[in-house]
Amino acid sequence: MSADKGKKNKNKKDAERSAALDEVRLRIREQIRYNQPDFWLLLAILMLLGLGTMMVFSASSASAVFMAGGDSSAYAILKKQLIFAVIGIITMFTVSLIDYKVIARFTLPFFGVCIALLGLVQVIGVSHNNAKRWLKIGIEFQPSELYKIAVILFLAFVFSRPRIAYKAVRLMGIIIYIIPVCIGIGLIAIQPHISCVLIIGLVMLSMMFAGRVKIPTYICMGIFAAGLGTVVLLAAHVDFSYISERFTTFLDPEHDTGGDSYQIMQSLYAISTGGLFGRGFGKSVQKNLYLPEPYNDFILAILAEELGFIGVALVLGLFVLFIWRGYKVARNAPDRFSSLTAFGITSLITVQVLMNVAVVTSSMPVTGISLPFFSYGGTSLVILLASMGILLNISKQSHYDKF
Repeated sequence: MSADKGKKNKNKKDAERSAALDEVRLRIREQIRYNQPDFWLLLAILMLLGLGTMMVFSASSASAVFMAGGDSSAYAILKKQLIFAVIGIITMFTVSLIDYKVIARFTLPFFGVCIALLGLVQVIGVSHNNAKRWLKIGIEFQPSELYKIAVILFLAFVFSRPRIAYKAVRLMGIIIYIIPVCIGIGLIAIQPHISCVLIIGLVMLSMMFAGRVKIPTYICMGIFAAGLGTVVLLAAHVDFSYISERFTTFLDPEHDTGGDSYQIMQSLYAISTGGLFGRGFGKSVQKNLYLPEPYNDFILAILAEELGFIGVALVLGLFVLFIWRGYKVARNAPDRFSSLTAFGITSLITVQVLMNVAVVTSSMPVTGISLPFFSYGGTSLVILLASMGILLNISKQSHYDKF
């Protein structure tokens, strides 16, 4: 009897030990699972980058041969984009390993550096197409691309600090963030880079909404921004006659098909000939020097021509997946700073995609708005992927189902 009882006790202890080990293993698996980046977010980023690089090659092949004087160098632009894509991926995964709390400590210095770089553009900046937006310090880049991220981090910092946030959501609190942000916006406006001003303005409004700013503050901000903008632009003597020309083109695209309306008309021709399934990859007609620089802001038109409605629906579907998961990261983020940062980065991509699609389809006046992950641009792609690294790091530290 005693032997049977001892055996039962041993079996019971073994069962309890086994159950305890199983529970530990389950907790470890859950911990590993929750400490991984959001799978669907990462998948959307990589797929968009892959499709974007593929379309840069297709859209740029004819232009690359033309710029090379007829030599067989159709891969010239693709090679540059691939190099920056690889650098961008390495940067993204490196940044994703850096705790966002470390990034938060350097928010104010980073914001200040970006303002200084924008000021430096006016002194030693490089001009292209009558716009002075670039700095050449070893590499050529647009400080305005860095400033977009700096504004997001700065506003997340302001609205996440209890003492500052208490004032920031009220009427007089706008001086805490509106004046610093508007300094950068003013410097961007005189480059001129109005599309970037619109993007930053819309992202700022969305973050103010997420930061629970009071309604009267929006009205006061609008009056202040309009007044400051008018003073800056008049003082800088910037010629904005091209804006009225673009509005005329928007209202009547056929009024000057050989001049101001040429680009948008070629874009509409490309979209209309794509049909349901498109002409086929690499078979675009408009990229053959009809649509100017088809691998930049109007790359979506080439995609529509080659891959048709199905291809465009796939790409927009991937952007919807990215936006959904980005806002899910923001909603489940561990603290207010990370939540607002994830919200701001996701809103930035959302605004740019919506505006680019609207421009390419002539639903709004033409502005120089690139399509994230698709439009050609080396340093801008690296900066974009670096911001994706911040978003992935936040997702790592957020507890929700990521698969």
